[in-house]
Amino acid sequence: MIAADMSTRHGERCPLDSTLKILDGKWKSIILCRLMEKEMRYGEILKTLPGCTRRMLSLQLAQLEDDHIIKKEIDTSFVPIKTSYHLTDLGQSLVPIIKAMDNWGQVYLEALDRTD
Repeated sequence: MIAADMSTRHGERCPLDSTLKILDGKWKSIILCRLMEKEMRYGEILKTLPGCTRRMLSLQLAQLEDDHIIKKEIDTSFVPIKTSYHLTDLGQSLVPIIKAMDNWGQVYLEALDRTD
């Protein structure tokens, strides 16, 4: 199910649910962080995700593509065919949100450490 379909799961339109659904997934946030830095090939992404299976990576990439957050480019002039992924304009618009969430998470973890 694409994130836009989740916007009415409470019986009302909820953009926050759509945003959270886009980021929801064990590997999506780290995939997006990798693609914020540069365009990457499938194998390159996989190498940066220890513990992620090929099937899971394919599923997470497909969901991000369905949500128009990433774009898959296929270049048949290479042997083997070159498949790479990059953020779309919508994906680029998520970058400040992801960075803000990362900063908040850092502050949160530091606050928890201080209470221990």
